[in-house]
Amino acid sequence: MCASLTPKRRLLEKRTFSNSGRAVRRNTEVFAVKAILVLLAVIFVASLPASEWTPVLWRGEKAWQSTSQGWIATVSEERSRLVSITRVGEGRNLLYESSREGISWGGHRGWLGPQSAWQPAWPPPRDWESSAALRVAVSGSLLTLTHPHVDPQYPALTRAYEWRGDVLHCRLSWRGGRFYGIHIVQLPRGAVVSVRRAVTPELPLGYALVPIYQRPNILIDVPLARAVSRVDGDSVTLRHANQSEKVAFFPQTIFARIGKYRLQMQRGDQSGFSSSEPDMGLLTQVYLGDRLNPFIEIEQLSPYVKGRAASTEMLLRPQVAR
Repeated sequence: MCASLTPKRRLLEKRTFSNSGRAVRRNTEVFAVKAILVLLAVIFVASLPASEWTPVLWRGEKAWQSTSQGWIATVSEERSRLVSITRVGEGRNLLYESSREGISWGGHRGWLGPQSAWQPAWPPPRDWESSAALRVAVSGSLLTLTHPHVDPQYPALTRAYEWRGDVLHCRLSWRGGRFYGIHIVQLPRGAVVSVRRAVTPELPLGYALVPIYQRPNILIDVPLARAVSRVDGDSVTLRHANQSEKVAFFPQTIFARIGKYRLQMQRGDQSGFSSSEPDMGLLTQVYLGDRLNPFIEIEQLSPYVKGRAASTEMLLRPQVAR
């Protein structure tokens, strides 16, 4: 038989229970306040306009940075290209990074095609691919880089980068020649890329394998290897599997998953182009690297230029995956 509690013992337990309840309520209130402060901070950061481009050092290189809605874009002056997109307060670069001694300089490549017009056919002209910017101009949220123009066989390229909200506008401009623009963004090998196919009588698989290395022709009836792809209805998922491949789709937005982040690559404004298109009009393309190329490239091509001033834009929208 249990002994009954004395009045003093009952009072002590009542006080203990009351104190415990107050502690729980206090902790709950503190947690709620912290959650509200974090939410307000996120809303505040998202409402900020794009900052002006400011000079910085990135991996020891002269570079420029601009922040918008919680994202930082970094453009290397010594590589004349976008090299990094990171979340404020976090270090994960959504783009593939490489040293200047590597097989590629990483980030955002900008070329003019067709590659068959290059002399030699590889590597890309040094003016476009592996030279520091000749000039850099900053006007508020707009950063403009002019490539050097040493080789008279090809037009001079100009790049421009500007945040508009949470979308980074990336522009290539040039004048003259029968070329088309190629925006290429290199992603880490662990990225997962999603695109959609569109089956037509002329395109029975909804995509085509385009020329790469020893493959000179476009193949419309050869399926992607299972090691690098998964096809589910109209959805196509692509991964790096140490097996080189290049596949082309009808123009569309490309979606990439990089860890806990997402990156959209959209087609933007274009001017100065004809109705003639390369690669059967399959202007959205993905390159999957091998062991020597530990990256994935997502690409947007333009039509052929009319022989006058031309400009083609590509839009990048980073997001935290939900």
